[in-house]
Amino acid sequence: MRSLVDALVVLVLVGTSLALLDGAPAEHIFRQHFWPEFWEVLPRTLFAAVKVWTFWLLASGLLAALLLRLEPRLGRVDAVVGGAFGLWACAYLFANLLGPIGLFRGWTVWLGLAAVAFGLRRLGPPAVARRAPAPGMRLTLLAFLLILPTTLLLQLGAPVPPFMDVLATPSSAQRIVTFGRYLPFDNDPYGYWDAASQCPGNELLYALLALATFTDPAVLAQTASMVPIMGLLILGTYRLGKSIGGDAVGGMAALFLFATVLPRVIAYLHGRSVTFALVAAGLGLLLDRRRVPARQALAAVLLGTAVASHAIIGFFGMVVAAGSVVFWLLAGQPGAFVAGIGTLAAASLFALPEIAIGLRLPVPYPLLPVAQIAGIGLAVVSARALARYPDRDHWIGRWLRRALAAAGVALLVRHAPPFEVLVVQWARLPTLYFGACAGLLAMLWMDRTRGRVQLAPIAVALLFGIGLDYVSRQWWTYFSDGKVQTAVEDFYHKIDYWLPYVLIFPTACLAAWVAERLSLRLAAYAVLAVLLIPWKDRHEHPDPNYHQHAIVEAWGYQLEMAKCGYWGATGHRRWAQSPAELALADVLRAEVAAGRITLDTHVVQLGPYILLYQDNVVFALYTGITSDGYVAGYLFDRSIAGGRLRPAERFLARLAERPPYVVVHESTKNGTRLFDAMPPLPGDAFAAYDEIYAADGVRLYRAKSLAPGSATTS
Repeated sequence: MRSLVDALVVLVLVGTSLALLDGAPAEHIFRQHFWPEFWEVLPRTLFAAVKVWTFWLLASGLLAALLLRLEPRLGRVDAVVGGAFGLWACAYLFANLLGPIGLFRGWTVWLGLAAVAFGLRRLGPPAVARRAPAPGMRLTLLAFLLILPTTLLLQLGAPVPPFMDVLATPSSAQRIVTFGRYLPFDNDPYGYWDAASQCPGNELLYALLALATFTDPAVLAQTASMVPIMGLLILGTYRLGKSIGGDAVGGMAALFLFATVLPRVIAYLHGRSVTFALVAAGLGLLLDRRRVPARQALAAVLLGTAVASHAIIGFFGMVVAAGSVVFWLLAGQPGAFVAGIGTLAAASLFALPEIAIGLRLPVPYPLLPVAQIAGIGLAVVSARALARYPDRDHWIGRWLRRALAAAGVALLVRHAPPFEVLVVQWARLPTLYFGACAGLLAMLWMDRTRGRVQLAPIAVALLFGIGLDYVSRQWWTYFSDGKVQTAVEDFYHKIDYWLPYVLIFPTACLAAWVAERLSLRLAAYAVLAVLLIPWKDRHEHPDPNYHQHAIVEAWGYQLEMAKCGYWGATGHRRWAQSPAELALADVLRAEVAAGRITLDTHVVQLGPYILLYQDNVVFALYTGITSDGYVAGYLFDRSIAGGRLRPAERFLARLAERPPYVVVHESTKNGTRLFDAMPPLPGDAFAAYDEIYAADGVRLYRAKSLAPGSATTS
């Protein structure tokens, strides 16, 4: 009966919210039809989704069962966390171990799963107690169900991630699929940004999914993971909330995700958003007061994978973990502190390939996977040591965390310069901002009763975010190197995501505190009303990439991209390429099949501009072939410092070096002509080349020495 009442209340809230919705979101939900391109791409996206979901469920289930069989104290939830997120970590480890020698393939992935299945058969199935999900877990499932339908439609309508600057990641995954090898220091075919911008942990997950499901191009496997990764973000948030304050806090935290922009931007599938799932899961396992060795070891591996998936967001998670370890020392447990330092060192070792890539420090094979395996070993040893120290408290740590939390409350309440981030967050995310102010006070009250809430990680995460934002905004101009400027400035752009995510947890603690005094059911109804009803800027609808918006508005925005597509200024609203540009990719893939293009081949590309949401030839996305871009009207931008984009004025000098292939983008679908922005090329510029493809303003030249039957190729 209660379940029926709950369902009716949710339906009434949804109906009321939809009735109050107006403007563009209402138009997208009620009146906008699905454009023909949706039905055109649906067979391929649906088939990719079936394959990727089936594989991920199977692999996660096997890993979860193995973990639960080896360590029954993990429990069902943490076994699922370990299985689902463990596949991500396995992709990162095995690509570094097997990729450089050409064995990171589909058949090796399935061979590994067969080995896990065989081990389970020998050990026997795990004992799983049958019981109903906890109330907080039911709220978590509700959060997933609220976002599932529109996310699924967006996934099915998006064979390419629907955002302009995220195509480097699937291009890197495609390079592995095309050439059958992963070279950590040579896996950036896109070439727009510096090596420090790569997200290998993310790229290798998508490559694994593509290889295991025989999905080509790899970008289809990436977008097919949109719904699973959304589920992982919600699950990871629940897990961290549960460690912070219990099951109810975890469930409320999963709901309050909708007060951030993460459910909107995670659909872009870039490391800067999806890594929050890894950070949350890793911290949730690390901070659990029931110190089970397998749980702590998993935490180290997931935090290391988070650093590999996005160095900045992963680094933020490591800072919170380090702050929590320091509080173990303040609790009078030097042994736990030492074990915690070992856990952090283990996570750093596991993340070492990304650190080496970002710093451009080539390390010979197989030192990187050896370091990762050593990190796993250190994680196991440290976790066993940590398990010997039950969670304790001490008056020094107690008063310090309360002082830090009080300082956080004071800064939030003031929200004034010089801490500009607080002014911005107050304007953009009032629900979380107000909820966090009151929630931190509730956490201070709850902290009086030992063991009810973990205040220290939230205080550390909050003050660290505020302080780093201030330093980033003030100091980035003091550096002369464009790459360093971009790196330092980028911190405050990522704090735009980090700080709202941190504010989720004190807000969830406030909701749980109210639930204790009222009822969890009524508190959940109130939270749903706040999140569903479009009360903020109801008639204005500011940019949903930066501003809080109601769940029904989120449905409208997702349906807009699902129905209409994102890439409207290109040759195809779904594929981001014109038919001629897609055909160019097919010609290049044929050159790969013929053996004329290899991992070492660089294709020189001349085009009119680099506006990423416009009509650009991006063959690297569909072929994984390295592109060296030369741009007409080039203006230096710090964001591309360290990349391979160059001014078109240098093109003729590069052409004189006789690169094997050259792509010329003469005219775009937007009516931009290359030679309106630069002088025409000399008539004999391509005398040493054969034109092997020309269509709709796109030309491909191949060096005559590579022609079939020539002395070079015979």
